[in-house]
Amino acid sequence: MDRPEVYADITLLINFVMDFIILWATARLARITPIISRMAIAAFLGGIYAVGYLFPQLQFFYSFPAKIIFSFLMVILALPIENWEVLKRAFVLFYAINFTVAGATIAFSYMIKADTIAFNSNYVWLAGGVVCALLIGIYGGKFIGNRVIPNLLRFRVEMKFDQKTCAGKGFLDTGNSLRDPLTNKPVIVAEYDFLKECLPGDVQEAMENNQDEGMMLDELILSSWSRRLRLIPFTSIGKSNGMLVGIRADEVKVDLGKNHPLYKNMVIGIYKGKLTSQNKYQMLVPAEIVEGG
Repeated sequence: MDRPEVYADITLLINFVMDFIILWATARLARITPIISRMAIAAFLGGIYAVGYLFPQLQFFYSFPAKIIFSFLMVILALPIENWEVLKRAFVLFYAINFTVAGATIAFSYMIKADTIAFNSNYVWLAGGVVCALLIGIYGGKFIGNRVIPNLLRFRVEMKFDQKTCAGKGFLDTGNSLRDPLTNKPVIVAEYDFLKECLPGDVQEAMENNQDEGMMLDELILSSWSRRLRLIPFTSIGKSNGMLVGIRADEVKVDLGKNHPLYKNMVIGIYKGKLTSQNKYQMLVPAEIVEGG
């Protein structure tokens, strides 16, 4: 049986185009400004590397470690990498896109293949791969940013106050640096509407019936939960010396999947507005609390 003919120029062209678009998609998802000339050089070297696979005497350069090293060098050459963290993210995305494109390309080629239709499989693979990589580059960042990452950073949080429990979704907030001034422990920020059912009536009245912060604080100091009360200093745009009302919870449990860290006497900062318009989460959880689990 005759072996199928493989042309070096077609192999070079297909791999050059695919490598270039995959590198472009990697740059988009990694939020790196692409430099066309660098990506073209790296993609061309990737095409040359693919052509070398056609020569049996060069098989040593196509072992698994060799492929990883060459891919690593391609990413470094193609993209302006600022630091190690950016490089790791770009390298992982590069391989994730490669695997996604490969799977989609195989599915695409089988989907359109028919015994009665003559077609050049090389160009089918190329077309399927190009379309898939372009879609990932154009829409992948938005999908990851809007769907994947938020889901990874959301988790269930339970708070106990006396005999009442409030449970909802917390969102990992690496920018939350609020701390309890008495204990120096990190502070969780939660929506008032979420906490309301766990608060006693006099605290609810103080929070709802006073627009003036001073009067609200006076009533809270006289409330049944005065011993739980905290004033948490914060700084934000337009407010350099703000004060956030906090309430001490008896317990806070964070559901991290396999781990369920439990914290005693954690202070909860009360935010009277909405943290998200779509109510996807009700709390902002400092990274220190999550890392502690």
